[in-house]
Amino acid sequence: MKRYVIFTIGEDRPGIVASVSGVLYSFGCNIEDSSMTILKNQFAIILIVAVPEEVDINKLETKLKEEAQRLGLYFLIREITGEKQPPKWQTHCLIKIFGEDKTGIVHKVSSYLASLGVNISDMRTKISGRDTKLYAMLIEAELPEGVEVDEVEKGLEKIAQELDVDIIVEEIPTIQM
Repeated sequence: MKRYVIFTIGEDRPGIVASVSGVLYSFGCNIEDSSMTILKNQFAIILIVAVPEEVDINKLETKLKEEAQRLGLYFLIREITGEKQPPKWQTHCLIKIFGEDKTGIVHKVSSYLASLGVNISDMRTKISGRDTKLYAMLIEAELPEGVEVDEVEKGLEKIAQELDVDIIVEEIPTIQM
Protein backbone atom coordinates (compact mmCIF):
# COMPACT_ATOMS: atom_id res chain seq x y z
CA MET A 1 0.00 0.00 0.00
CA LYS A 2 1.07 3.52 -0.72
CA ARG A 3 -0.14 6.40 1.39
CA TYR A 4 -1.30 9.78 0.15
CA VAL A 5 -2.41 12.99 1.75
CA ILE A 6 -5.48 14.50 0.10
CA PHE A 7 -6.59 18.06 0.72
CA THR A 8 -9.81 19.72 -0.46
CA ILE A 9 -11.44 23.01 0.42
CA GLY A 10 -14.44 24.87 -0.88
CA GLU A 11 -17.77 26.39 -0.04
CA ASP A 12 -19.61 24.19 2.43
CA ARG A 13 -22.59 22.16 1.24
CA PRO A 14 -24.10 18.78 2.05
CA GLY A 15 -22.57 15.78 0.28
CA ILE A 16 -18.89 16.75 0.03
CA VAL A 17 -17.69 13.98 2.36
CA ALA A 18 -19.97 11.42 0.69
CA SER A 19 -18.68 12.36 -2.79
CA VAL A 20 -14.96 12.35 -1.96
CA SER A 21 -15.17 9.18 0.15
CA GLY A 22 -17.28 7.53 -2.58
CA VAL A 23 -14.51 7.98 -5.15
CA LEU A 24 -11.94 6.60 -2.71
CA TYR A 25 -14.16 3.65 -1.84
CA SER A 26 -14.73 2.81 -5.52
CA PHE A 27 -10.94 2.44 -5.90
CA GLY A 28 -10.62 0.28 -2.75
CA CYS A 29 -8.82 3.00 -0.80
CA ASN A 30 -8.90 3.17 2.99
CA ILE A 31 -9.17 6.49 4.85
CA GLU A 32 -6.74 5.99 7.74
CA ASP A 33 -6.80 9.44 9.29
CA SER A 34 -8.86 12.56 8.70
CA SER A 35 -9.61 16.07 9.78
CA MET A 36 -12.67 17.87 8.43
CA THR A 37 -14.08 21.19 9.51
CA ILE A 38 -16.06 24.26 8.48
CA LEU A 39 -14.22 27.57 8.71
CA LYS A 40 -16.38 30.62 7.82
CA ASN A 41 -18.50 28.61 5.34
CA GLN A 42 -15.41 26.96 3.81
CA PHE A 43 -15.32 23.19 4.28
CA ALA A 44 -11.81 21.77 4.56
CA ILE A 45 -10.84 18.11 4.39
CA ILE A 46 -7.42 16.59 5.04
CA LEU A 47 -7.18 12.82 4.59
CA ILE A 48 -4.45 10.23 4.92
CA VAL A 49 -5.42 7.48 2.51
CA ALA A 50 -3.97 4.00 1.94
CA VAL A 51 -4.12 3.19 -1.77
CA PRO A 52 -3.75 -0.44 -2.93
CA GLU A 53 -0.67 -1.09 -5.10
CA GLU A 54 -2.80 -2.20 -8.06
CA VAL A 55 -4.63 1.15 -8.25
CA ASP A 56 -3.53 3.43 -11.09
CA ILE A 57 -2.89 6.62 -9.12
CA ASN A 58 -3.35 8.77 -12.23
CA LYS A 59 -6.88 7.40 -12.72
CA LEU A 60 -7.68 7.92 -9.04
CA GLU A 61 -6.33 11.48 -9.16
CA THR A 62 -8.34 12.22 -12.33
CA LYS A 63 -11.56 10.94 -10.73
CA LEU A 64 -10.93 12.93 -7.55
CA LYS A 65 -10.19 16.10 -9.57
CA GLU A 66 -13.39 15.61 -11.60
CA GLU A 67 -15.41 15.24 -8.41
CA ALA A 68 -13.70 18.25 -6.82
CA GLN A 69 -14.40 20.34 -9.91
CA ARG A 70 -18.05 19.26 -9.94
CA LEU A 71 -18.33 20.38 -6.30
CA GLY A 72 -16.34 23.60 -6.80
CA LEU A 73 -13.50 22.46 -4.55
CA TYR A 74 -9.78 23.15 -4.60
CA PHE A 75 -8.00 19.77 -4.62
CA LEU A 76 -4.46 18.51 -3.93
CA ILE A 77 -3.02 14.99 -3.61
CA ARG A 78 0.54 14.11 -2.62
CA GLU A 79 2.27 10.82 -1.91
CA ILE A 80 3.67 10.38 1.57
CA THR A 81 7.20 9.02 1.26
CA GLY A 82 9.83 8.08 3.80
CA GLU A 83 7.45 7.81 6.74
CA LYS A 84 9.37 7.96 9.98
CA GLN A 85 8.33 6.59 13.31
CA PRO A 86 6.87 9.51 15.27
CA PRO A 87 8.76 10.50 18.41
CA LYS A 88 7.51 9.29 21.76
CA TRP A 89 6.02 12.20 23.65
CA GLN A 90 6.38 12.16 27.42
CA THR A 91 3.22 14.05 28.31
CA HIS A 92 0.06 15.22 26.58
CA CYS A 93 -1.89 18.29 27.63
CA LEU A 94 -4.89 20.36 26.70
CA ILE A 95 -4.48 24.14 26.56
CA LYS A 96 -7.62 26.31 26.63
CA ILE A 97 -7.49 30.04 25.92
CA PHE A 98 -10.44 32.42 26.27
CA GLY A 99 -10.66 36.19 26.04
CA GLU A 100 -11.37 39.15 23.84
CA ASP A 101 -10.12 38.62 20.30
CA LYS A 102 -6.89 40.39 19.45
CA THR A 103 -4.11 40.03 16.91
CA GLY A 104 -1.18 37.80 17.88
CA ILE A 105 -2.73 35.20 20.17
CA VAL A 106 -1.97 32.24 17.88
CA HIS A 107 1.55 33.49 17.11
CA LYS A 108 2.56 34.21 20.71
CA VAL A 109 1.21 30.93 22.10
CA SER A 110 2.55 28.74 19.28
CA SER A 111 5.97 30.46 19.33
CA TYR A 112 6.31 29.86 23.07
CA LEU A 113 5.32 26.20 22.70
CA ALA A 114 7.76 25.76 19.78
CA SER A 115 10.58 27.25 21.89
CA LEU A 116 10.07 24.38 24.35
CA GLY A 117 9.95 21.73 21.62
CA VAL A 118 6.24 21.15 22.27
CA ASN A 119 4.34 19.61 19.36
CA ILE A 120 0.86 20.94 18.59
CA SER A 121 -1.11 17.89 17.46
CA ASP A 122 -4.43 19.71 17.09
CA MET A 123 -5.55 23.31 17.37
CA ARG A 124 -8.94 24.93 16.94
CA THR A 125 -9.87 28.58 17.23
CA LYS A 126 -13.23 30.28 17.12
CA ILE A 127 -14.59 33.80 17.44
CA SER A 128 -18.13 34.28 18.73
CA GLY A 129 -20.29 37.08 20.09
CA ARG A 130 -21.92 40.12 18.51
CA ASP A 131 -20.55 43.20 20.25
CA THR A 132 -17.48 41.91 22.05
CA LYS A 133 -15.69 39.24 20.07
CA LEU A 134 -14.99 36.29 22.37
CA TYR A 135 -11.98 34.32 21.22
CA ALA A 136 -11.55 30.66 22.13
CA MET A 137 -8.56 28.44 21.33
CA LEU A 138 -8.19 24.77 22.13
CA ILE A 139 -4.79 23.09 21.69
CA GLU A 140 -3.82 19.46 22.10
CA ALA A 141 -0.09 19.45 22.77
CA GLU A 142 2.59 16.80 23.15
CA LEU A 143 5.45 17.63 25.50
CA PRO A 144 8.92 16.22 24.89
CA GLU A 145 10.96 14.50 27.55
CA GLY A 146 12.26 17.03 30.07
CA VAL A 147 9.41 19.52 29.65
CA GLU A 148 6.84 19.51 32.45
CA VAL A 149 3.25 20.75 32.36
CA ASP A 150 4.09 23.26 35.14
CA GLU A 151 6.78 24.86 32.96
CA VAL A 152 4.36 25.19 30.05
CA GLU A 153 1.73 26.66 32.36
CA LYS A 154 4.09 29.24 33.90
CA GLY A 155 5.25 30.51 30.51
CA LEU A 156 1.70 30.71 29.23
CA GLU A 157 0.66 32.69 32.35
CA LYS A 158 2.99 35.50 31.23
CA ILE A 159 1.41 35.48 27.77
CA ALA A 160 -2.07 35.45 29.35
CA GLN A 161 -1.24 38.59 31.35
CA GLU A 162 0.26 40.33 28.32
CA LEU A 163 -2.79 39.56 26.13
CA ASP A 164 -5.38 39.83 28.94
CA VAL A 165 -6.81 36.35 28.27
CA ASP A 166 -7.44 33.30 30.42
CA ILE A 167 -5.27 30.24 29.80
CA ILE A 168 -5.91 26.83 31.36
CA VAL A 169 -3.44 23.94 30.97
CA GLU A 170 -4.58 20.41 31.83
CA GLU A 171 -2.47 17.26 31.66
CA ILE A 172 -4.12 14.44 29.71
CA PRO A 173 -3.45 11.06 31.32
CA THR A 174 -1.90 8.53 28.95
CA ILE A 175 -2.55 4.84 28.96
CA GLN A 176 0.43 2.49 28.72
CA MET A 177 -0.15 -0.47 26.39
